[in-house]
Amino acid sequence: MKVLKPGRPQKGWTTEATCTGNGNGGGGCGAHLLVEQADIYRTTSSSRDEIDNYATFKCPECGVETDLPERTVPSHVWDKMPPKPRPETS
Repeated sequence: MKVLKPGRPQKGWTTEATCTGNGNGGGGCGAHLLVEQADIYRTTSSSRDEIDNYATFKCPECGVETDLPERTVPSHVWDKMPPKPRPETS
């Protein structure tokens, strides 16, 4: 087999997404992004006794967080997803 046109290096699971701020108050810039597995983290919200989990990424253009639709992220990625990073303190 021959490579006719090299592709980009693959680093785990990826999806295309738009920065919308969905699930985080809106305000996204509309950038169209290739979101890699290393870019997403788990966020949660709770209401009464229920806890909901979200796969979230932070836009590199505007810094707004956007939740991906749950069906977008395969189960093997959910299992390895880290929690939301804590803000750095100085």
